[in-house]
Amino acid sequence: MDLHKRWQKIWRKWRSKSTEDMKQVSASNTPDATDKTLDSLHGLLNDEHIPATVRMQLNDEYQQVQQLIDKLEKEQVHIVAFGKVSAGKSSLLNALIGKQAFATSPLHGETKNRQSVHWDGCNQFNDQSMVVIDTPGTDEIEGEQRQKMAQDAANIADIILFVIDGDLTHSQLQQLQLISQPNTQILVVLNKVDLYTDEEIDSLLLSIREKTTGIIKPENIVTSSAAPLPQILIKMDKKGRQTRERLTVEVDVSQVKQRIWGILEQDGKTLTALNASIFAGEISNKIAKKITQLRANAAEKVVTTYSIAKGIGVAFNPIPVADLLIAAGLDVAMIRKLSQVYGLPIVGNEATRLSLTIMAQVVALMGAVWSVNLLSSALKTVSAGLSTTLTAGAQGALAYYATYLVGKIAEQYFIRGKSWGKHGPKQVAKDIVSNLDKNSILVEARSKILERIRSK
Repeated sequence: MDLHKRWQKIWRKWRSKSTEDMKQVSASNTPDATDKTLDSLHGLLNDEHIPATVRMQLNDEYQQVQQLIDKLEKEQVHIVAFGKVSAGKSSLLNALIGKQAFATSPLHGETKNRQSVHWDGCNQFNDQSMVVIDTPGTDEIEGEQRQKMAQDAANIADIILFVIDGDLTHSQLQQLQLISQPNTQILVVLNKVDLYTDEEIDSLLLSIREKTTGIIKPENIVTSSAAPLPQILIKMDKKGRQTRERLTVEVDVSQVKQRIWGILEQDGKTLTALNASIFAGEISNKIAKKITQLRANAAEKVVTTYSIAKGIGVAFNPIPVADLLIAAGLDVAMIRKLSQVYGLPIVGNEATRLSLTIMAQVVALMGAVWSVNLLSSALKTVSAGLSTTLTAGAQGALAYYATYLVGKIAEQYFIRGKSWGKHGPKQVAKDIVSNLDKNSILVEARSKILERIRSK
């Protein structure tokens, strides 16, 4: 079984779960779910079959896997603040944890990097520790980089606080849809409500609920006043003189806290375990796709290299056209190399037998006139060639094409895990031949071969 299929099998069970599934998992099953998720994460992180080149290209993802492992082992719940610049994300988190842990400023975009702080005194929910995470605004300078940073934080979040300070805009709604995950609880927090009247707050909440229908549960739309501005009370004395009194407005994040507690009481550790498994499943898919692409690139290079070698060899040492399909020494070597690319080594005469099987299918498929027709096609478009190299270039191109066919068909055999599938080699060969652009391949082959001939 190849790597892609193996990882798909590992994660299929976990990725199928939804928020509704979470509600049905009993507390007694939670430790088992967490243990299984940790085992799978460690397996993903330490899989020796994953090439070093893939690990380098997905370095950020591997770091996130390690963060997930740390998170589960330490039994942490991650609460991430997300939203545009100056919506009050940092102030909201400071108000929740009861201290000035995150920098706030009237300047635009105070938060430059992702920051996390432990929420002390909040271990009453299944002995889990709480970590609150602040992210840069998504509409600041260098927005793409900052949005990716915020997105990465959202990927491993258990609860997202999507902070806004007014009605939900179209771009904010798009961001909300982007970060929405099946098992991630998102709270839309209307912050700075101290700036609005009661009627304005009601109107804003109604608009937000309508715009987020089907995305956010109504109970997950809450209000806060994380850093309210002082109120100025103007008084007039008996002589008509005005005095101003500065009144402090109390911070109010009670709705946010209550909803967080409600989510944790309801879902607890199952929430973190399933979120971790789903995100890790996405990373495993990325790894599998990278490996597939790297192997495809490497295989194409192998097939092209051996096709050129065959074409040049035949061009310098012409052989009867009918023998092109039989001159399979290089084809066998190419098949062995392809087996290494796909991590499915072959032994003994297996490569020779595979080559003969492929050629038999090609001959049967193309018919007895295949060689003559192909030679005619090759000769017809070599008008740019020198007269002394015309025949050699054409025969070399034929040899190139024959080996290219063998390589592409063999590649499908290895992609299928050393199997032809239920329809057998004939159907695989038929599909390859019908999908390849014969004339383009011949033109490219002749060009490369004639260039080598002229340089000799």
